[in-house]
Amino acid sequence: MSRVLVTGGAGFIGSHVVDKLRDAGHTPVVYDVRPSPFHMNGNRPDTVIGSILDIDALTEAMRDCDAVMHLAAAADVGEVEKAPVSSEELNSRGTLAVLEAARNAKVDRVVYASTIWVYSDVVADRVDEDTPLSAPAHLYSATKLAGELYCRSYAELYGIEYTVLRFGIPYGPRARPAAVIPMFVNKALAGDPLTLAGGGLQTRRFVYVEDLAEGCVAGLSPEAAGRTYNLVSDEDTSIADIAERVKEIFGNVEIVHTEGRAGDFKGAEVCGARAATELGWTAKTPFSEGVRRYVDWHVAAAAEAPAPVVAAKASRRSRLARPSRETVVRDGSLAILGGAAGATIGLAAHFHRFNDRPTFLALIALLVVAAMLMVRVDWARRASDALIVVGSMAVCAGVALFVVAGAPWMVHAIRDNTNLVLFALGGLLLGGGVGARVGRAVADRA
Repeated sequence: MSRVLVTGGAGFIGSHVVDKLRDAGHTPVVYDVRPSPFHMNGNRPDTVIGSILDIDALTEAMRDCDAVMHLAAAADVGEVEKAPVSSEELNSRGTLAVLEAARNAKVDRVVYASTIWVYSDVVADRVDEDTPLSAPAHLYSATKLAGELYCRSYAELYGIEYTVLRFGIPYGPRARPAAVIPMFVNKALAGDPLTLAGGGLQTRRFVYVEDLAEGCVAGLSPEAAGRTYNLVSDEDTSIADIAERVKEIFGNVEIVHTEGRAGDFKGAEVCGARAATELGWTAKTPFSEGVRRYVDWHVAAAAEAPAPVVAAKASRRSRLARPSRETVVRDGSLAILGGAAGATIGLAAHFHRFNDRPTFLALIALLVVAAMLMVRVDWARRASDALIVVGSMAVCAGVALFVVAGAPWMVHAIRDNTNLVLFALGGLLLGGGVGARVGRAVADRA
């Protein structure tokens, strides 16, 4: 028995790995940005809420662990293409952070979840773990391969024991809606046509998620140290086959064809013999049965429709990861900067120091830069944070003007419209900082 930290343990694959670790007698600890919605009603494992990029929080979470199962990643290739910078941070630098934390905490083993997409640009009809890899065309493949190389580097430089597991295409209960099988099932239920990119002739080695989770547990064995394994089934399934299977289950479903995706995995035959020989692991669930199980789970889950608020509550055993010293210093410095800027604006306006246009425009530029530094919100991916920040900025600006207008000693200061604008900007700056902190706190607890 051992205590295993599972990064991404609240997600699709990670939640199943937690279940299989328990079945095997291990004690799983979830490390994620949210509690697991799949482990409720007294079934929740110990949970640490924190960012995969926070080395200090990761180190603290690993202190009493024997191994780390690193599953946290941006796994949707479409989303990786849309948000390359944040995806690279999660996949590449997140893996580096996990390895560094494991070094700090002196963890015995890091099991890294890679993907068979690393074979996507290999010119071969059949590949295995010894096949030389080509430079990946897709960013997702590049980030996952970078994680493999970091594992090897940390083993060479610092003696960190690792195991690389190259996952086949996972499917099954709890799957992400954007994955191909859930997407087809949702479209079939809605009566929409199923779209096949590039004719749907690309083949995949799918693997049922519960089988995959058992393979992850097998990766903790002593024999797996320093080794790489393909966790795949022995069935080659095309995207067109999936569409036909879904159509068979649901009846009259239209199938349409679209152009192929850039950098898509072309579907070489991936050999899983090494995992069978060394770990005794094979994918036991036939694809047709696995799809049927997923459909049954999907329909049942939709009928139950649990309240999202209940699923999002943290258990009493969950604990918030403490912010790193770097985070505290950075955010504290920005908060002080914002307060100082607001105070300076108020005093300067009171004493009529900014009535000339060049100085006024320069101050506005300074405030805009400071606000951008203080807010630090990914507006493209975190719409909820953006709304919280904008709302906080508006409220604080309004409060600033209200307080100033009601203060007798400020009557002379507000006669100039320039000073009114300066006070409003001070409120916007402070509101942006407050809103950013509130937004991140809400996201961490959601």
